[in-house]
Amino acid sequence: MSQPPPSKSLEEPTVTEDAQLPQVKLAGLIEGDPETRRALLAACEKNGFFYLDIVGGDDQFLQTWDKLLEVMAGYFHQPHEVKMLDDRQSDTHGYEPMATSAGAAPGLPDYYESLKVSRDELRQNSPKVASIVKTQREIFEAYITSAHTVVSTVLRELSVALGDQYPLAESHSEDRPSRSTLSVFRYPKQDEDAELSGLGHNKHTDLGTLTLLLCRQWGLQVLTEDRGWQFVTPRPGCAVVNVGDSLRFLSGLRLRSVVHRVVPRNDAHRQDEDRYSVAYFLRPADDVTYRDVNGRTVSACAWHDDKFNMFRQPHHIQESNAVATGGMERADTLIF
Repeated sequence: MSQPPPSKSLEEPTVTEDAQLPQVKLAGLIEGDPETRRALLAACEKNGFFYLDIVGGDDQFLQTWDKLLEVMAGYFHQPHEVKMLDDRQSDTHGYEPMATSAGAAPGLPDYYESLKVSRDELRQNSPKVASIVKTQREIFEAYITSAHTVVSTVLRELSVALGDQYPLAESHSEDRPSRSTLSVFRYPKQDEDAELSGLGHNKHTDLGTLTLLLCRQWGLQVLTEDRGWQFVTPRPGCAVVNVGDSLRFLSGLRLRSVVHRVVPRNDAHRQDEDRYSVAYFLRPADDVTYRDVNGRTVSACAWHDDKFNMFRQPHHIQESNAVATGGMERADTLIF
């Protein structure tokens, strides 16, 4: 039975100071406005996270997002055994149940389920895509097309701002395979009286180039240099964009990939409603190489696999290794 999509209300619970992120207008980037381009570069160099104002740049994209949320709310409320028919044991396509990775507290697994759609697989009409993608192909195609266009615009303007020393377009050519992926997440509501069986999404840096996130609900936190963990305020009409490890490496470490996580925004540490988020991960071509946090020359494909393998390791292994958080932090303290 279909369920209603998440509420559009942005009720703010009582909490301490939230993250102060810059805002960049998509319309200015589309136009190639020099001032907007400078603001974008500054945001990626200093913050690594920023709001992208979609309004006036691609209003249809926001409408497609609403349609996708409605479809996915119904999908996630199916019986577990039905959703598991779409489990592909893959990090780029198919359904993934809860508790497959470490959660946001020691000893607890994650508390989210997800559906992933590979851009390449969708374009190639692969039989591997999930059943819902086949029946609602128009919505998924529209969303991925818009999301890819938006992040490609951001990347283009960053490349111009950085100059010829960093030819980012060459690393993202359309004629080579990549792991660019759409992921839709649901963090199910938790019973306040039940034993805590999982918590959020553990701290990490994103592995790819740019992440485009749309979410109306609280939960996303970023690790800041002087104020520790801070929540990112959901802002109407805006996506949240962040730099990933691959872009940091490809930019000669000029741009920041920032450690972030997802946790409930209440003292009970319970998800008090179903939380939905939609992320599009732009990633380089699989055969692009760079030096990773351990000084190895690796391909983008290998770094992708290394990151996901690390996410599934216990907390003590993640804490003793630089891969999960991209070498950016140690013991919840930024070191880069």
